[in-house]
Amino acid sequence: MRVRVGSSLGDLTESYDWASARALEWVQTGRAAGNLPSYWAGLTDRPMFYSRDLAHQMLGAHLLGLDAENLAMLRHFAASATRARGWYPLWAFMFDGTPAAIDYHSDDDFVREVPAAFELVEKAVEQYRWTGDEGFLCADFLRTTMTLFVEAHDPLGIGVAGAAGTGDIFAGTATYNEAADPPYLRVAADGLASQWAAHRAVGALAGGPIDTDFARWNRRRAEQLEDMFAADWWLPGERHYTSGFTADGPRAGFGLESTWFPAVKGVMRADDRAAAHLAYLKAAVDARPPTNIEAVTYLPEAFLRYGWDAEALRWIRYLAASRADYPEVPFTHVAHIVVGLTGLEPGPAPDAVLTRSHLPAGEWLSVDGVPIGASTVGLRHDGREATELWVTAGPGVTWTSTWDGGHVTTVVVPTGSRARADADGGVVVLPVHR
Repeated sequence: MRVRVGSSLGDLTESYDWASARALEWVQTGRAAGNLPSYWAGLTDRPMFYSRDLAHQMLGAHLLGLDAENLAMLRHFAASATRARGWYPLWAFMFDGTPAAIDYHSDDDFVREVPAAFELVEKAVEQYRWTGDEGFLCADFLRTTMTLFVEAHDPLGIGVAGAAGTGDIFAGTATYNEAADPPYLRVAADGLASQWAAHRAVGALAGGPIDTDFARWNRRRAEQLEDMFAADWWLPGERHYTSGFTADGPRAGFGLESTWFPAVKGVMRADDRAAAHLAYLKAAVDARPPTNIEAVTYLPEAFLRYGWDAEALRWIRYLAASRADYPEVPFTHVAHIVVGLTGLEPGPAPDAVLTRSHLPAGEWLSVDGVPIGASTVGLRHDGREATELWVTAGPGVTWTSTWDGGHVTTVVVPTGSRARADADGGVVVLPVHR
């Protein structure tokens, strides 16, 4: 069943309908003999799926019922990260699962960019939380990426994965920014932010399906990286975080992915520095919007993460208006509306659900038929004043809603029931689904 969306913001319901239909047209499962369960994740002239694109499209794909495709593609990348390849996953595959020759020449000569390995780990955990399927965890890949991969690619000896600083994507780069000019980064902010997010995701599995000691170690490493970023990556004179370090030291200036990934992942502490960095990012993309539409798909997440909701909505609408055919645009648009604007996500415990409205005052948004954990839920936000959540299938959920000001309301919502909470702390549970 496809997730359904309604809203007083009629342009968003229209763009959601376009995005969900267009994304499903990119599914390749069964279209040719030998195809894996898969969907297009890359440039439209490359019939392939790429690690970076897959990581960013997986949440939208889950909301569209493409769990089998997500699992098959993720596990293909996980299996490709071998000792001979320095524990890097390959960059791209054809739909039949063979390496894409344009990006792979040999085990010593293939495209590799540091953030991708960590994004795949983070998104593997994310999909486990959304589906409850332990198959997504790819335990060997998680462990080798967070340990052996980092040890093999630590050019500064600080526990942050990077590269030699040649700028050659076939030799390995520290950043997703393929347009960077020399001197090239040896460690990059998008690499560190992605590594932090992966450590944090695995660390949150303590007491779950991952070895407890390993999960706790990852949690400590996330704390250490966050401390390092706060202490060593801020540029006081520039009023923004560095995009990374070259052989000559920290680099100032706008670095595309290496500028917005600290916000996308959330490694910046929510303080005056984060506000200054976001203001710097906003000014840069306002002055010169990225020409690559793939780059724009990250901006709503960067601004939503820190509550810059009006700015996020502006970029969501920018992407919708583009009607761009790049597959990442419709897949991420689905996620931006269903998850981004609603703040809907699995909680840390089984059957826990979190929400937070990012809507403008006076507007409403509803989503229904959302598979999350073992349940199927729907919700409606009325501005930031009230929210209803209902459960139509599964065991029911414990719902926690965060409100402006930081206070929370928590209530158990059984299957077949709905609950209503408001910004003043009122909560009511009704026994009949509306």
